[in-house]
Amino acid sequence: MKTIIAVIALVASANIAFATGNLRVDILPLSSERAVVAVSSQTESQYEISIENAYGEVIYYKETEGNVTDYRKVYDFSKLEQGEYKVIATIDGATSQRLFTVGSNEIAVGKLKYVADPVFTFKDDVLRVAYLNYPGEQVDLKIYDGNQLIYSKAINSEFAVNEGLNLSKLRSGNYQVVLASENEVFDYTVRK
Repeated sequence: MKTIIAVIALVASANIAFATGNLRVDILPLSSERAVVAVSSQTESQYEISIENAYGEVIYYKETEGNVTDYRKVYDFSKLEQGEYKVIATIDGATSQRLFTVGSNEIAVGKLKYVADPVFTFKDDVLRVAYLNYPGEQVDLKIYDGNQLIYSKAINSEFAVNEGLNLSKLRSGNYQVVLASENEVFDYTVRK
């Protein structure tokens, strides 16, 4: 049974990895105020595209109409304040992000970053967490009972994070599971 659960988690992670690895966001500056934003993947999907400022505030959001492999649009950034922004494209729990900076005379494009949502499962008192750590960041796994931290584990910057925890000794109730890296926080509620 443990093997079957592990295989299901790995298959789910592999599907997300496939989606994420093929999802790409590119920004091609045309001038100091305009740029082409291009999102592409190898499979047809409906994209969610957003632009956020440095504070995480969404300043633009769009869902593509129907399934497409490529999305391209010229954006006018002339009304944006100078500073850092990011374009985020999401399909099927996989995200690609491209940072960019609007300056007085240019739009500077940063690196592409992939993020895949972790897969959490809880069955037969066993919590399983599978996560593909594309950014290669330090990851922490924590479990809370209300506001009280009851478990904490620092996971090095491993690419494939697979954790299984036996929670049979915990009393009945709700527990919050948090998987956090430098820039991402994912949570899951365990009802025991």
